[in-house]
Amino acid sequence: MKQLMTFLILLLAFNGFSQSEAEISIGDTLVFYGCSGESFKYIDLYKKTRIEVEGINYDTMSEWTFYNTFFETGDFDVTRLPCNYEGKHAVIKHIMLLETEDGIGQTVVIAMIEGELSAAYIIEEAFINEEIIYIPTE
Repeated sequence: MKQLMTFLILLLAFNGFSQSEAEISIGDTLVFYGCSGESFKYIDLYKKTRIEVEGINYDTMSEWTFYNTFFETGDFDVTRLPCNYEGKHAVIKHIMLLETEDGIGQTVVIAMIEGELSAAYIIEEAFINEEIIYIPTE
């Protein structure tokens, strides 16, 4: 059974507006925003360095199918997302809840960037600290 995973997060409004809630869904678009220094603080970049299986179409995949196919094939370089990604778009492909070392639930969003060669691993603090602009699918 296909599950559409969504979650509610608190987004700090931009330009002095009040705080609001938004429902984040698979297929929605994010824009990297608000980077200071050399890299984003709450977003990691998984960039494929070796593609093990050619011809996979990640655009048609989502949820665990996307996650397992993308992360279980090939090799990656993993770094904090550099600030030169500010203004670039990513599409949400997977949302999951992980448990931190403290036993607290942590929402993680995985979004595709750069034409299927890279994925952003985004923890909810990126939304709270305005490193992301959220664009819902209509």
